[in-house]
Amino acid sequence: MNHSQLKTNSVIRDIVLTVITFGFWNLYVQFRQIEDVNEILRQPKLPSLLKVVLLPVLTLGLYFCFYEYKLTKILHQLNYQKTYTFNSVACGIMTLFGLWFIVDSYQQSLINDYIEKHYPRGGFV
Repeated sequence: MNHSQLKTNSVIRDIVLTVITFGFWNLYVQFRQIEDVNEILRQPKLPSLLKVVLLPVLTLGLYFCFYEYKLTKILHQLNYQKTYTFNSVACGIMTLFGLWFIVDSYQQSLINDYIEKHYPRGGFV
């Protein structure tokens, strides 16, 4: 993917499809977010989807909480040139309590904000 292919994505569509598919759509959301952020960073800083799916199984979900914390921290740095530790920690804790779909929606909105600011042609997909 190159920067010209970065597009904003509908948070509402992601929520609806995640609910309709009993969470399976979120695997695609995770993949898409990993690809988009790695493309924005121009390096593979985020782990592969395989790691994001398998390591939480091995760590009873703790790795996914850390991953969501880390991704939120990266997105804050990209958007605001600083990290908001409270927000990042809150995202990790919300994930621990099963609110990962809210965290993913927040993260997608941060990705969308970045794309709209830096790649104005990035319309909704």
